[in-house]
Amino acid sequence: MIKFFRKIRQRSIGDPPERNGSVQAGNRFSKYLLYAIGEIFLVVVGILIALSLNSWKEERKEHQEELKTLQQLREEFKANLVQLDEKISMRTAMVNAGIMLLEYHDNPSTIIRDSVVVYLARTTVAPTFDPITNDLISGGRLYLVQNLELRSKLSKWPSDLVQVTEEEEAWISILRNNYLPYLYDHYPVRNITAAKWNRLDVVQTLLLDKTNTKRNVFSTSKEQVDVNAFLANNELADLLSTVISSSLFAKVQSESLRKDIVKILTLIDFELKESDD
Repeated sequence: MIKFFRKIRQRSIGDPPERNGSVQAGNRFSKYLLYAIGEIFLVVVGILIALSLNSWKEERKEHQEELKTLQQLREEFKANLVQLDEKISMRTAMVNAGIMLLEYHDNPSTIIRDSVVVYLARTTVAPTFDPITNDLISGGRLYLVQNLELRSKLSKWPSDLVQVTEEEEAWISILRNNYLPYLYDHYPVRNITAAKWNRLDVVQTLLLDKTNTKRNVFSTSKEQVDVNAFLANNELADLLSTVISSSLFAKVQSESLRKDIVKILTLIDFELKESDD
């Protein structure tokens, strides 16, 4: 293209000065000057074209990298959503089990003996959300995401996640230091373990291999349990209220986090669809 402009310029001013010895001295200087200006113009044009081409290539490269990143994020957040839904379901079961056990405490006539150990088993789990994390933020690559709303959601994701993990850690502390020690002192925990493995879907949820249906068969204790006396204890009622409160708070926080994941996935899908159109 530069050669094309050069030919046009040479036609407009004639041959270069050194090839035209018949021109007068004054015209020779003007042609030298015009020739030099033309050369400078061509160099500038060449630089601008090169810069524009490099910029286009860089933008295209970043766009391709953005699409690749968005596709990866979509898969990760889909997996996170599945896992979080499982944990929300477990917390819902914990809340319901705690409520039923408190109902038995308040109204002994409603006690269904065989259900007590099942409810206890549900209240002794510790669901933790362990999401797949992307190095987009920590790696300083958040700039790749052009959608400002999506970028904002992704930048807030780590702090939103902390809200859930803090509640999980608080419950684990209560479970280990207060609730389980009480159960060990007042109820055959062996029966609770047996109920987890033989009668609940809790174990299936926690397994990495969801297709594994094998169960360890735990035999229950032969110790006779006075269920009515166990449930009548006010200390148990206080602990159950803590179970319900802690599980409910973690559930609410998880549901809020779930909304964020759904919104992020919606924005990602929109961006990928726009790219395909």
